[in-house]
Amino acid sequence: MKYITLFETSEAYNAAILDLPNVSLIEETMSVGYKPYVPETRLVCKYNVTDTSNPTVLRSRFEQNIFKSMEIDGVMINELVTEYTFGTTGEHTVKYELYDETKIGNSAPVFYNSNLIECIIPNSVTYICNNAFTGCSGLTSIVIPDSVTYISDAGFSGCSGLTSIVISDSVTSIGGGAFANCSGLTSIVIPDSVIYINWQAFDGCTGLTSVTIGSGVTSIGNYAFENCSSLTSIVSNAKTAPIIGSNAFQNIKTNGILTVPSGSNGYDVWMGTDNYYLGKYNWTKVEQ
Repeated sequence: MKYITLFETSEAYNAAILDLPNVSLIEETMSVGYKPYVPETRLVCKYNVTDTSNPTVLRSRFEQNIFKSMEIDGVMINELVTEYTFGTTGEHTVKYELYDETKIGNSAPVFYNSNLIECIIPNSVTYICNNAFTGCSGLTSIVIPDSVTYISDAGFSGCSGLTSIVISDSVTSIGGGAFANCSGLTSIVIPDSVIYINWQAFDGCTGLTSVTIGSGVTSIGNYAFENCSSLTSIVSNAKTAPIIGSNAFQNIKTNGILTVPSGSNGYDVWMGTDNYYLGKYNWTKVEQ
C-alpha cells in the first residue's frame, strides 16, 4: 500500500468538511481539496472517539467521486462509508483509497501549502500539474518516477525542506519555477532526457552548490538559476552549449567552475559578462 504521510491536522478540512461531534481528528495525511486525484495513494486519518452512541461522519457526500474504498481499523471495506459507529472509544485509524488518475494536480493544486512530509508518486503518473506541491515546506525528498514526462510550472515551488530530488530519465521538460525557492537543495542532477529547463526553474535555491546538466538540454530559460547564491559548480554534459536566457545565473557565487565536454562549442556565451552570465562572477571554464 502506498501512503502519503502527514502529522498535522488540516484546520480547514477539519472545520469545513468533517463534522465530528463525538470525535477529534488527531492525525491526517494531507490537506484535501475537492478531487485531489492522487493515483494509487491512500489518505490516512486517526480519530480519537469519545462517544460511540452516535455514528461518526467520516466523509462528506461530495467525496463520493474521490474515494473508492476505505479501511477501518485494518478491515477493508470496498465502498465509501460516510457514517460509521465505532464499537469502542479511543484511537481508530481510517485509510481512504483514491481513484486512479494519470496526473497529480488536475485542474487545481493538490497539496498547495499543506503539511505534507512524505509522498510516493506512483508509476501511473505521467504529468505533475501546476502548483501541485507548492509550499509543502515539510517535504524532504521526492522521487519522480519513470512514467513522468513533464514537471509543470511551480510544481514543487517553495518546498524549502527538500534536500533530495531524483528526476527520472523520462522527464523531458522542467516547467517555469518548478523548483523555485527550494532552499534546502544542495545539489541537483538534471538527466539527459530533459530538453528544456524553463524560466526561474531553480530560482531562489539558495543552498544549491552544484548542478549537473544533462546532455540533452538545449535551452535554459531566463532567471533559471537566479539567486542560487551558493552555486559554485556547474557540470554541463551537452556537447553544444544550451541556449541560455538573460539573467540565467544572476546572483550566484563568485569564482565558480563550469565543466564542459572536451571539444564542445558555444560555451563562450555562457562565460560572457552581459545579462549576468558566468563571466560576470569570475567563473572559470574547464573542459573534461
